[in-house]
Amino acid sequence: MNHLGKVGLNIVNRMDRLEGKEDFSILMKNLARVISSLDNEDALKIFYEAKDGIVSSSETIRKLGLTQKRYYVRLNELMKAGLIQKRDNKYQHTTLGKICYRLGEVLLEAVKHNEQLELIDKVRLSSSLSKKEKEEVIYAVSRSILANFAGLLEGGIKPVGIVTRFEDIVAGTKMLIEKAEKEVYIATRYTDPSVTEAILNSLNRGIKMYLLDGDKKNLSDKFQLIRLLLSHPRMIRLFYDVFRSPNVCTWFTANLPYSFVIVDEKYVGIEIPKPGSDEFFVALFFENELLARKLKEVFNLLVMNAKEDPKKEFSEKIYAQLSKKRIYQASM
Repeated sequence: MNHLGKVGLNIVNRMDRLEGKEDFSILMKNLARVISSLDNEDALKIFYEAKDGIVSSSETIRKLGLTQKRYYVRLNELMKAGLIQKRDNKYQHTTLGKICYRLGEVLLEAVKHNEQLELIDKVRLSSSLSKKEKEEVIYAVSRSILANFAGLLEGGIKPVGIVTRFEDIVAGTKMLIEKAEKEVYIATRYTDPSVTEAILNSLNRGIKMYLLDGDKKNLSDKFQLIRLLLSHPRMIRLFYDVFRSPNVCTWFTANLPYSFVIVDEKYVGIEIPKPGSDEFFVALFFENELLARKLKEVFNLLVMNAKEDPKKEFSEKIYAQLSKKRIYQASM
């Protein structure tokens, strides 16, 4: 066994021993120590400042308006609690610290929207509302909270966001695309004008796009595609501009099982179809780098057996015909 294997085995053995020795009271004691280290406004300020790493303590002390004593006392408590460590000449979050930071973001948003949360409780306990009415009110309130609560696209904590309506998955996909900083992978069973426009806008700002079209209507009947383009005149130019962009790669597959989007190898949106059919059922939006990597692997596997997107040829032909028609009319 190599050195790395021995280290791994030792860690596993140590974890087994800890699980055998640590009881509930010890776990609670450790939890209390973590909570206690954050039970102070100075400590919270230092903890949040360490998110991106504290390189200069003197600058941080001035920035937070603390004395050296207050700063180092609280910093030492955070380090003893296992939330902050000194590494590469700066104080930064440990893995436990990162988890607590994200939980803190959730708690901050919960406190911020406490009135809405109280309203949800009152609706649930109401005897004058039907079950359906309660669900509708709670859904409406929850959506307004989720937009701020999740902070899905703002770099904060990323809890799962669940949508049950098709228009919401369209809106969520657009938001992800618009917030992309590097690249976007989209595999979709649908053709939506507003999403296509969001794709074009991101292409124009230099975002790399990898698009896998799985809308069977685009292949099953060419006239359906023509009707789509003609029913939405702007779509012709949108498709034309998307396909000729140097920042895009496009494919088509008729066997796409579900739609998904991956942004910057970090943010994920995924559709779950209704069991036993191809109908939309529910979609999830969240941040998960592991799932992003796995879905990217799925995307690449699907592309291996994909073909050229038929919308590319059709949009080019129709756009060329319309351009000739406009030139002809202008010359008369």
